[in-house]
This record gives sequence, structure tokens and C-alpha cells, in this order.
Amino acid sequence: MKMDIKKGQEIELVINNSIYGGKAVGYIESHRVITDRGIPGQKLLARVKKRRPGLLEAKTIKVLECSEKETQDACIHAVECGGCSMQGVEYQYQVELKNQQVYNLFRSEGLLVKKWLNPIMSPLQSEYRNKMEFTFGNEYKEGPLTLGMHRRGHRFDIIDTYECRLIDSDFRKLRNLTAEFFRDKQLKPYHKISREGVLRHLVLRKGYYSGEVMVHLITTSEVEETVIREWSSEIVRKNFGGIIKSIFWTKNDSVADAVKSDETILLYGEKNIVEILHGLIFRITPFSFFQTNSAGANVLYDVIKKTVQKTDGQILDLYCGLGTIAQILAQMAESVTGIDIVEEAIEQAKESAVENNIKNCGFIAGDVKEKLHELHGKPDLLVIDPPRPGVHPKAMSDLLYLESERILYVSCNPKTLVKNLKQSVENGYSIEWVQCVDLFPSTNHVEVVTLLTS
Repeated sequence: MKMDIKKGQEIELVINNSIYGGKAVGYIESHRVITDRGIPGQKLLARVKKRRPGLLEAKTIKVLECSEKETQDACIHAVECGGCSMQGVEYQYQVELKNQQVYNLFRSEGLLVKKWLNPIMSPLQSEYRNKMEFTFGNEYKEGPLTLGMHRRGHRFDIIDTYECRLIDSDFRKLRNLTAEFFRDKQLKPYHKISREGVLRHLVLRKGYYSGEVMVHLITTSEVEETVIREWSSEIVRKNFGGIIKSIFWTKNDSVADAVKSDETILLYGEKNIVEILHGLIFRITPFSFFQTNSAGANVLYDVIKKTVQKTDGQILDLYCGLGTIAQILAQMAESVTGIDIVEEAIEQAKESAVENNIKNCGFIAGDVKEKLHELHGKPDLLVIDPPRPGVHPKAMSDLLYLESERILYVSCNPKTLVKNLKQSVENGYSIEWVQCVDLFPSTNHVEVVTLLTS
């Protein structure tokens, strides 16, 4: 007898496959079921959210049986925290699974790849993050102050992630100290609906190779400065494995639930911390974008360096940020030009190039779509490392018009990558090779490097 499955009904299913980004697929009779999460081999209890002919969309309630690949001890926060979907899964299998998911994305867009290279693992599988953003909140309505990550599937509930495995002991100690300090002061977290409360975020950064630590507290402007300076002094008095180099306080009265600045005050130390990649010095400020896995970034840049040829004269690096890729490649090419819309990042890139004694590297501040028209000549190698939304189709058309013989696309979002690659192939480019580089163990995310030739 055929099962009549209704919206809201709870179902049990075994996961057969997974989709890049975290969703998973299973089957009940003739129905294909897509759940919000799952690992192949898991048996889930899920609730049907949408029903279409032959297809059900469901939300996972709980895991009934683990996959045979879940052989590692998971973080104690893994069930509730929405940050890590692969906690407890064998690391090699994590990488293989993400590699297959990306491969399936390419197939879904009909993209032909001449060579699919083996994925590269992160040198560190835990405590790899050099930056972590915590949110102040409550674990439940009117509950005590918490500082951590959003509860899985909830907009407002924040769980205390005091044993998070993605960060090192210094980050955990700073998180715990901060949470305890403001609990004692009985300050309330900011609520984005009622707009009540004052505590918003704690952002921690640490140079993996330098050991320098930056602490950045974000509150509304209604907090007394004496309280914030007392918190800062408490940190300075403690001992850490790394060196507390900077403590910042940002006042943010905007409605948006994001780290923004109305005013940023240096409470202690220097205005930046240092990280060292491929022997080069990079200075990181509170709002700098920087790869969150320094050890993994070094591996990623090894992959990128291999694409440079001895005959490369001019390299163009789009969405260059602090100029990490540009400066690394400048050691192997005649000249490199980096473009980024963030003026602060470009100024830092220029200062960094001077500090690293790199004289064949220039940087331009502005929108890529506009600045491409001001360039002269055809680059030998075009490097693209865009943010998660990828390259706008109009900007993609403009950069393809440069007719560079080789394009190296570095992507943190394979879903937007394949859209841009499809546009490139339609304009005469071929995909020489693709390689996944895992910078985000225990999560759904992976970096993808692709070489295109005309």
C-alpha cells in the first residue's frame, strides 16, 4: 500500500547522498526527500515542510542512527550549534564528500573538466580558525547571558560555546572571561527586534604564525566606558599562550545584526596584529578580510603559485583584499596589479608591499567593473578571488573581454563559481583543472581552485 505523506508528518529515512551546502537526500517509496542536513548513512527523524509530486522537503528533528563514518568524538556543542555540520565524521571522508559535492555541482551545470585533481586536506583539523565572531544573547527567552553561536535553526537563541573545537585555548579563555565578566556586571545582550540591551559581539583574531592576539568588543553606545576599560584591564592582567597585542571597543547603534562601526576605540596596544604567510608580513586591523585558516592558506597559496609560468609578465589580481596573493605571485612575475573596492584594504596592501620590499606590485582602489576599463594591455594571468556572491555577470563579461589566455579562479562558494564558469565556457574558455582545498574542517564549506584557458 502506497504511503500518503502529509505536510507536518514525521518520517524516518536513511540518507543516501548529500548536496553542497549541507542539505541531504533520502527516499521513502517513490518520494525523493531533501532534508536541511544529514550525512550519508545516517537515519534521521524529520518533519515534512513542503510536499510536491515525487518530492518532499523536510527539516531534521534528530539523528536516530549514526553513519559508519561518524567515528570521531564530536564537540559537546555539535548537536545544538549550527556552526559545524560534520563534527564527529572521519576527516578524510569529510574532504572526499565535499569534493564529490563540488563535482556534482559542475556536472549539474554541464561543465566539462579536463582534469579533476585530488582534494587537499587542511594541515589542521581542529583549532584552525584565526578569527571567530561570537554573539551575545540568551540560550532561551529571559535566560542568563550567553556568548557563542546561534542555536541550530533558531534566529535568536545563542548557546555558550565554551568548548568550541575550531578555536584554540586563548580564544576559549578570552570568550569565557568576557562572558563571566559581563554576567557579573548584569549587562544585557542587544535584541535586534526590541532594540533593548547593549552587548552585541566579541570578535577574536590571532596570528597562527606570529602568536599575536586581537580582542574586539562590539556594544551599543549606551555602555559606560569605565566598565569597558575594566574589562580590558582584566584581559591584560591574564596570561595567555599568545601575546595580547590589541584590544578594541566598537560602538554600533545600527539595527543590522552585523559587526559595524559608528566609532572604534583602541583600548590597549597597537592598531593591528601581524600574520606571516609564505615569508611575507601582513598587518590585520579589526575589519580586515583575511583567510580564517592561516596554515590552510599557505597550502592554498602553494596551489596558486604553481600556475605561474616563467613567461608571465603581467598578472592581474581581482578582489585582492590585503594583497596576499598579489604579493606572493609578485615574487615570480614581472608585475602584478591588484584591484579591490575596499579602500582600507588597498591602503594596507600598499603599506604591506613596502614593508615586504616588493616593488613590482601595484594596487588600485575601486569597483572591479569600473576599473577594468581603465587598464591597458592583456594580462598573462588573471586571478579572481571574489567574495561569496561571486562575480557579477556584467563584471564577468568585462573581465572575459580582457582575453587573458589563463584565468585562475579561487572560490569560497562553489555554487556561484559554477555560474561564473559556465559564462566563461560560453565565451570560449576551457576548464583545464579543478582542485578542492579544505580550509574549513568540520563544516560544509570548501575552497575551490580552477584554471581556465582560452
